[in-house]
Amino acid sequence: MKRLRTATLVMCLVLAMGVAASAMAPNLEFVVPKVDKAPEIDGKLDDAAWLNASIKGGKTVVDLDNTGTELTEYPRIAYLCWDDEALYVAYTIFAPDVTKLETAAGSLWSNDEVELFLDPDQKGLYTQWGVDAGDNLQASVPGRDQVKMVASKSGIRWVIEMAIPWDKTGASAPPKVGDKWGMNLCGHQIATGSMWLCWNCTFGGFHNASKFGVITFGE
Repeated sequence: MKRLRTATLVMCLVLAMGVAASAMAPNLEFVVPKVDKAPEIDGKLDDAAWLNASIKGGKTVVDLDNTGTELTEYPRIAYLCWDDEALYVAYTIFAPDVTKLETAAGSLWSNDEVELFLDPDQKGLYTQWGVDAGDNLQASVPGRDQVKMVASKSGIRWVIEMAIPWDKTGASAPPKVGDKWGMNLCGHQIATGSMWLCWNCTFGGFHNASKFGVITFGE
C-alpha cells in the first residue's frame, strides 16, 4: 500500500510539473508587414496585401485549445497587415460543411466565431473583437460601425476580413515600424466539435492578457 501511495504521489508531481512547464511557455511572436495598398474588405482574400502578409511572415495558425491539451482537426489560418489608416485582419477557417456552422445561438460567443484581442501597451488594457459565421460583429469599444468587416462561406471554408481603424484599437496613436503590441487570436468552434481555440495558449479563459502573444509592426 505504501508503494502504491508513493507511485501515486510521484505521478501527481510529474503532472503538476508538466502543467507548470506549459504555463511558463514563452509567448509566441510574429511580424505584421506594412502594405502599400489596403486590401478590399470583401471576404475573398485575393488582394496583394494578403499575399504580401503571407510572404513576409504575417500569417499564423490557430489550432490549439485554450487548455493546451488538444489540437483541432479544423485549423484556422490568420493573416495580418497594416498601413497608416488601419490594422487588417483576415481568417480562413476550415469546416467539412459550412452550411452547418452555428449562427443562431443566444449570443455571438456561443456561435462558431473568431476573436481578436489587442493590447497596444502590453499592460492588460486590451480591446476585444468578435465575429461569428453569421456575419455579426461585437467589440469592447464604441464605434464598431466604423470597422469594415465581411464574412463569407463557400465549400469547406469560411472567411472573415476586418479593417480596424487605429483609433478603435485602444492605442493612443498609430504604431510605428518596430513597435510591439500584445495580441491574441482566439475563437469558438461549434459545428466541428466544441472547442475554445487560441493562437497563444491562455491555459484558461481568453482574458488572460499575460498569455497574449506579441506582434511587431514591420516594414
